[in-house]
Amino acid sequence: MSLVADHLGLQAGTRTLVESLDLALEPGEVLGALGANGAGKSTLLAVLAGLALPARGQVTLDGQPLTDLPPLTRAQHIGLLPQGDEGGFFGSVADFVALGHFPFDVAQGRLFDNAPDLAPHLAAWELTDLARRPLDTLSGGERQRARLAQLAAQQPRIALLDEPLTHLDPAHQARLLAWARGEADAGRSVVLTLHDPNWAACHCDRLLFLYGDGRWRLGTPADLLTPASLEALYGPGTAALWQKSDRIQPV
Repeated sequence: MSLVADHLGLQAGTRTLVESLDLALEPGEVLGALGANGAGKSTLLAVLAGLALPARGQVTLDGQPLTDLPPLTRAQHIGLLPQGDEGGFFGSVADFVALGHFPFDVAQGRLFDNAPDLAPHLAAWELTDLARRPLDTLSGGERQRARLAQLAAQQPRIALLDEPLTHLDPAHQARLLAWARGEADAGRSVVLTLHDPNWAACHCDRLLFLYGDGRWRLGTPADLLTPASLEALYGPGTAALWQKSDRIQPV
């Protein structure tokens, strides 16, 4: 399944964030999007998910413009983990995770019967013992794991995750990145917005640098991760974030 952005332009008000971006998400790859706050990473993911319109250009799924596809069809193929919290949800953790399968339940005419088996997804994110807890009683990290379990239950062919490491401790950050690699190894496409170049080097096949002024760069970690390029992306002094040794290895 191919998701392609063609001459994409993104704006925030009158400010150009991205200009003429050509991007084809490859099955089997993890793409990392890096850039300073406000550079357009979240906007890009919303446009790739079909939840926002670009200023220019278009996004196609297997050759069909996203704008021509019903929301339910998009949701059966593309999954988005946004930055925003799930405020206002008063059900249990299990109820929340089960919503990931909603697009398929609706399509098959079953909303409450024959619920999918959530046990593997709850177990994968260490939520089994929390399954009956109200979601709003969980810590920030536990809620983030519930959001990841919901996305996993959706089983999208293309997964778009906006700063998914937020609130997670190091062990669960590593687990999330291992999950992303496993999805790619199964032939799916994964896009992660990240801020840590070291995680990006270890786990991403390609990187997209967004500068917030229309400019962008696309390449491999070996091509893009240098002290000079990081300071151009984030500003003076940020090269210290990069701890290159023999870190860049084939993933």
